[in-house]
Amino acid sequence: MRRTSLGVEAPRPRLIARITTWAFAGTTGCYWGSCDLSQRARAAETESMSFEKIWRPVGIAIITAVAITVVTAPGAQARQFDRRLKPGAKGSEVRALQVRIAGWFPTNRQETFNIDGSYGSQTRAAMRALEAAYGRPVNGIASKHDLQILNKLQDVDGSTKHFDYSEFDQNRSASCSSRANSYAGTFSGGMSAPRRVKRNVKKLMWRLEAVRKKGGSQPIGINSGFRSVAYNDCIGGARASQHLYGTAADNRMVGVDNRTQRNIAKRSQVHGIGCYSSLSHNHFDLRIHNRDLQGGHFWWWPRKDSRGRELADDGRPCWGEKARRGTAGGAGITLARTTSPSVLHDVRNGVIGAGSLVPTLGEIELFETSGEAEDLGGLD
Repeated sequence: MRRTSLGVEAPRPRLIARITTWAFAGTTGCYWGSCDLSQRARAAETESMSFEKIWRPVGIAIITAVAITVVTAPGAQARQFDRRLKPGAKGSEVRALQVRIAGWFPTNRQETFNIDGSYGSQTRAAMRALEAAYGRPVNGIASKHDLQILNKLQDVDGSTKHFDYSEFDQNRSASCSSRANSYAGTFSGGMSAPRRVKRNVKKLMWRLEAVRKKGGSQPIGINSGFRSVAYNDCIGGARASQHLYGTAADNRMVGVDNRTQRNIAKRSQVHGIGCYSSLSHNHFDLRIHNRDLQGGHFWWWPRKDSRGRELADDGRPCWGEKARRGTAGGAGITLARTTSPSVLHDVRNGVIGAGSLVPTLGEIELFETSGEAEDLGGLD
């Protein structure tokens, strides 16, 4: 990630759609609303932001940044819930509710939450878990106050509070052809129509919102989301990759070790979970809810060795499994032995950007061109 004159990280070149005013102060940065501050209240009310850093107020300096236009699939509008829903209800409103609360279905077993438009026992159980997490009376009935939680967790374009579509659209690689890169910044050229890809991404955002909340509201950075067929072929992706449909994201979470994040995902209706032995990201996908997938609607989580370590596709322990405990800024995190001494030093001393969840352009390219795990049921 390139640095600004203030020494902080600048966003990926295609993340912001217009001139936006950012507020900065001099303490640890917060990504995608990781502080208890409203993500968009810091910007002018008329401006729409797809990326921002919010800093805990110490002494505010205002900086104006010019960014590059984002080109994505046609926009969508968020559904606003305005009436109480309860067990027995049916219809599109219930289905929309299920999309948003699927990640709260309270099970760590491979039991699929049904998005069927019918408010049954699964929906009530998920609603009860969400109510408990947000300090609401727990009864499994979606009251207007409960639904306001969901309304506040979404943006007008259908994305969620802590994630933006531009984080999931196709990346660009200097190693790929102009044809493959022509889809950069879009949801086109994949195995699903762009509108379907965008709907898939929205479902994934809501699962990640649940993972994020369960992980202590720590930010999650997206390294690789949707890929066109041409781009996926170029970087050596799996032939039937979930990334081709917008149902997958390679990601990492701030201050939470990779295995802990995977365990949270197992309790959040993430169907496909993969890891890498030498790369610090997890792969999450929603293959069971992929309507365009011809087969392979099954769960896939990492297998374990005799010592209980989760294994990557190459048979070696997942990144961070051989780890020692350390502290960074007073918070316990897992530091992999492969992390360089200089990075460990910077992380422990709270250097801005050290161990950041926001990947650099070089890291994205290295990650994607290293290939994908091929044994995720042969489908990623």
